[in-house]
Amino acid sequence: MRKLDLKSILENYEQALCDKTFCYELNDKWKVNLAFYREDFCHLAGLQHVYKKSKRYLGANGYRLIVEGKVTINALKAHNEKGFNYIKGKLGFFDSIYELLINGKAIKFYADRANPRTIISADFIIYHENKEVLLHLFMRRENEKSNQYAPTSFIVKSPNDPNYHQYIKGQENKTITKFTIVESVMLGQK
Repeated sequence: MRKLDLKSILENYEQALCDKTFCYELNDKWKVNLAFYREDFCHLAGLQHVYKKSKRYLGANGYRLIVEGKVTINALKAHNEKGFNYIKGKLGFFDSIYELLINGKAIKFYADRANPRTIISADFIIYHENKEVLLHLFMRRENEKSNQYAPTSFIVKSPNDPNYHQYIKGQENKTITKFTIVESVMLGQK
C-alpha cells in the first residue's frame, strides 16, 4: 500500500470522479446515473468513524478543512487512532473507485438480505474483486422521479474477512448492458 496522503486522495477523487456522470443501463431496463460530489468525499472516506458525533468534519466543511490542510492523515491518527485504523484500508484503495466503476459488476441491493445485517441504505452496488480485495460502492437514488443516484458508502473487504461476500451473496445480479461517462463541468467548481 502506498503512503497515505489525504489531500492527494481528495485531489484524485476530484479529478477522476467529480464533474462526471457514470451512466449504467442494466437489464430489466434500469438506468443508473451516478454522480460524485465534493462534499460527499468525507463520508465516503469514512471520517465519521474517526470524528464520531462531530459533523464539523463532514460535508462541505470537512472538504474545506482537507483542502486547507487542517485535516490530514496525522490529524486523523492523533484524534482517534482506533477510528483511523478502521478506515485505513479504505483510504488505501480509495483511488481504485474509478477502476471499480469501469470494471465492476452490478447488483440490486436489499439490506435485509445481507448476512450479517447492515445499516447501509442503498439501491444498487457496483463491486469489483481485484487481486487484493473486494471493493463495493453503494448507490442510492436521489429522487424517485429521476435516474440520478449518489454514492452512499465505499466498503473494502479483505479475503481474510469471514464476511467477505456479506453484501453480494443472496442479492439480485444485474447485467450492465451499456456504460458511458458523461463529462459535466459545474460552474463555480474547481
